[in-house]
Amino acid sequence: MSATNNQREMILKWHKGKAATPEYTAKLLGLPLSEVLYVIEHPEPPKSRADVRTPEFIEPKFDV
Repeated sequence: MSATNNQREMILKWHKGKAATPEYTAKLLGLPLSEVLYVIEHPEPPKSRADVRTPEFIEPKFDV
């Protein structure tokens, strides 16, 4: 299970404001502690996979 973007934002906000411990955050969000710790250590969101799978558009040539 991986954290959604909303969960990532909450984890980082709570960690930055020292509002909750990682253990308590994991319990509140229903995530494994390892996932919460990973988000805290890697605050940048993962890159979208849609960009990797979407082929580049190549404009067709028309014979006029």
